[in-house]
Amino acid sequence: MVIVTEITWDDIAAPAFGHPAGQAWREAVAEIAEKAKAKLPECSGRVDSAIKIVLTGDVELQADGTAKVASQSNSQTVYHVANGVCSCQDFAKAPQSFCKHRLAAAITIVPVT
Repeated sequence: MVIVTEITWDDIAAPAFGHPAGQAWREAVAEIAEKAKAKLPECSGRVDSAIKIVLTGDVELQADGTAKVASQSNSQTVYHVANGVCSCQDFAKAPQSFCKHRLAAAITIVPVT
């Protein structure tokens, strides 16, 4: 007897799932976060917020290389990140323009080396 089930990436990424791929993904995200904090210490709080966005699956990479990043405070709001520019209000104020949405998009696409 064979049991077949469908598993989505959201299932694998969920901390409770315990799948090795999900665990490896969370470890990679943590590693990238530590590198980002070391490189951008003035953005440490924003990096922490970005990690929360990434781990909840609220970054949607687009085929054209842009990203849609969900707002943490308003579930109806989505920010667009393209070419290092974010549509949120914090982008202009953030150190080196690294708002949490731009960081979340970057963390999602950066490979661990």
